[in-house]
Amino acid sequence: MSANGYFITATDTGIGKTVVTAALLTLFRQHGRNAGFIKPIETGVDTHCSSAANSDAKFLLECSGLNEPLEVICPLRLKTPAAPYQAAEVENKEIDPTAIEAACRKLAERYHPLLVEGVGGLRVPITPSYHVIDLIAALGFPVILVAGFQLGTLNHTLLSLDALHARGIPVKGVIFSDRKEEGLTDVEALQPALISHLSKVPVLGRLPFIDDLSTDSFTPEVCAHLEQMINLPALLDG
Repeated sequence: MSANGYFITATDTGIGKTVVTAALLTLFRQHGRNAGFIKPIETGVDTHCSSAANSDAKFLLECSGLNEPLEVICPLRLKTPAAPYQAAEVENKEIDPTAIEAACRKLAERYHPLLVEGVGGLRVPITPSYHVIDLIAALGFPVILVAGFQLGTLNHTLLSLDALHARGIPVKGVIFSDRKEEGLTDVEALQPALISHLSKVPVLGRLPFIDDLSTDSFTPEVCAHLEQMINLPALLDG
């Protein structure tokens, strides 16, 4: 399919891709874009008592203000906190990748751009023979890779970029997510420049730490600060 959005994935789980997705979604919409999102798969959520505090899909839905049913923007929700394939095995369910792809394509017809947030990293299994990277390849969206400030991030980020390049998947760039209140060490502060130098992939910026993160966090003041930290024109231009 033609590129009408971005696939947001990360070097691992818990890196901050949901916050990056929420920030970009908010900024795009503030700039007049009809931006939307889909979280095709979510695990570790109880469908009967989830909220924006423990569900990425509900968090993004409340941040965006989109008038979409939860089952449209998150068609597959599993209670077990594990990779989708493992969670489905525990719950005696089967996952149909073609249905997931179809749900993404349907929303891509209505939103420009559509942000697709993955689950975990690239090799997280959705079925035994279909991983997150296979979903990315099938959709054809360029990737925004979210990396964290931590020891090991050079290895994890470069391996992820290598895997994407090996599949011929376009990479728009890397966004670093700062998830620590105490700020960066001297070593961590150098990581974005090193990634850019070693991979020749642009680093699009850094999402700063947001204190007391909630669906109300993206105030005009916070968004103005984010625009100074992220190369938004590169993303708005496609």
